[in-house]
Amino acid sequence: MTSLASEAPETLFKTYRQRGNAENQIKELKCGFGFDKTDSSTFARNTARALITGIAYNLVQLFKQLFVSEDRRSTISSLRFSLFHIAGRITWHARRVVIHLASNYVYKNWFSRIMDEVHQLAT
Repeated sequence: MTSLASEAPETLFKTYRQRGNAENQIKELKCGFGFDKTDSSTFARNTARALITGIAYNLVQLFKQLFVSEDRRSTISSLRFSLFHIAGRITWHARRVVIHLASNYVYKNWFSRIMDEVHQLAT
């Protein structure tokens, strides 16, 4: 039911789809980044926390646009799970950091590709 009865059905569908996307982004902010946490007793602290959360969200979106080309719909939870929940160890040899991933890490090729792209972007 809508009050926009004069609009074409295609226009209404497009409008409501955009609304659904906005609601998904809000849910991502709340669930993945803790945007709904207002633990502080002062407005300024809660505002600062919300702004930092917004910056973190935008950085993750940029990361996804640059490096996660095969699945742009990944949520922060799925990215955390696939990229950061990794068994392995980090060693330093001759001023060089080496990351040793577990041999049975399912996303090893994807992780390596992303790390290579990050390294190329940094140089």
